[in-house]
Amino acid sequence: MAYGQPAAPYGQPGPYGQQPPPGYQGPGGPGVPGGPGVPGGPGGGKKNTKLIALIAAAVAVVLIAGAGVFLFTRGDDEGGKKDESKGSSQKSKGGGLETKPKSTKGDELFNVQDPKVKDYTKVPGTWATDKVFAKVSVKELLMVDLKTDEQKSPVSLKGEVCSASNGMTKRHEVAMVVRETISSNASCNRMVAVDLDTGKIVMDEKMSGAKDESSNDNVAISGDTVATAWIGGSAAYDIPSGKQLWKSKSSNCRDEGYSGGKELYAVTECGSFSKPQISVQRLDPENKGKATWKFDVPKGAKNVRIASTDPLVLVVGAGSELTSDVMTVGEDKKLKARISIDDNYVRPCGVEVDSCYNIAVGKDTVYLATEEHSGKAEYGRTNEIMAFDFDSGHTKWKAEAGEKRSFVPIRMDGPNLLAYKLPDYDAGGEVVSIEPGKGKQTLLLKMPQVEQGEGEQAFNISASSLREPLRFQNGKLFLSSSTISKPDSDYDDPFDKLAAGFGPQ
Repeated sequence: MAYGQPAAPYGQPGPYGQQPPPGYQGPGGPGVPGGPGVPGGPGGGKKNTKLIALIAAAVAVVLIAGAGVFLFTRGDDEGGKKDESKGSSQKSKGGGLETKPKSTKGDELFNVQDPKVKDYTKVPGTWATDKVFAKVSVKELLMVDLKTDEQKSPVSLKGEVCSASNGMTKRHEVAMVVRETISSNASCNRMVAVDLDTGKIVMDEKMSGAKDESSNDNVAISGDTVATAWIGGSAAYDIPSGKQLWKSKSSNCRDEGYSGGKELYAVTECGSFSKPQISVQRLDPENKGKATWKFDVPKGAKNVRIASTDPLVLVVGAGSELTSDVMTVGEDKKLKARISIDDNYVRPCGVEVDSCYNIAVGKDTVYLATEEHSGKAEYGRTNEIMAFDFDSGHTKWKAEAGEKRSFVPIRMDGPNLLAYKLPDYDAGGEVVSIEPGKGKQTLLLKMPQVEQGEGEQAFNISASSLREPLRFQNGKLFLSSSTISKPDSDYDDPFDKLAAGFGPQ
């Protein structure tokens, strides 16, 4: 399929994937090893969680299917009152524009070291407001005052965090599923919400039926509602009151996961586990989660993840592929475009419904990063961010990272795209604002060159693997790790920081 040509309808014969940009030699390039593939693939280092999650989820599905258990969270009939509440989410289209500072020269403002653990430990969850940065650690939520760059008193969670929301409420409340006790074998059955402004727990409710850690990787916030799904059930709560809004019921359908923002959406599967009927439903939290709108995903698609809820953009797999296509969906419940993701493009999502961190969606544009490939320079790698039209799937324009540089999309900022240029041996990382159309880039923040294990180089981030959303708020960049491991006495691991913040000097 040449650039500028419409995608074939899903499930119909047609060329697989778009052609690469002119001069693009592909991920490997002549004589250069190919980069990592799907998130969680090679190159993940000790921060790799996706492969483990995929294997655990697959085993759990087989066990449940063998037992003949079908669970449903709500009723799948359409109708009910539309939820007009609006929440803060990574997936919404961005607010005011980030302004170019007087000085773009940045440096590390603070860092948080990995806590000592005896085994591989998940620490999902990172958030930033104009006042604080918050990062999940082992059995607690760490918070940094952004005025002083000093750590505040941690919030004790009384258990390890199994999963966390990407977004927050307007009141800066975030949500996590936490183990029942401090034991690493305890059930993941507590829904906990924390007010980042006050540093206080505002909700701590026990969820019946939620047990296995490996099956709970989904928490989503929309308005005042937080919803979570696990293999075997799901539930939703009103954060201010702690009231349970709905929970799973025995049925032929089950909610695979949720995604929040302006509206709350669910990926719902009905029928057998081997050949499910998949739909994406907009829910009304005020009416026990009844569906007010539904899009039936074309047959043959599986592993449905939600990259954006406003507008609705899905990332799906077909055949043996975990990720094969991006689908854009109109308000008329019709598939607008299908963008095939071949080996030239970075797989933008992990396994879970709400795990798309390497993609950005504007009002009428979808942004995908290409895999790293050889450039014109004698050595080094580079890549591009491609802009696709929401309605047609046509490529509109591209932004180039530059020779020996690679970058990834962060989020939308009004009509502009924010992107992070990764650090390398010759230069520090950069945050740029990209204007639509010709891809003009404006530098917002430039970090200094550092050695491996220092500054940005203490985080194992690549253009092909993001396991937590990158945060850029009020001119400051925040990097973090989603897992930590037991130190290896035979190897001095430089990737030992839990989080760090960078900003203007």
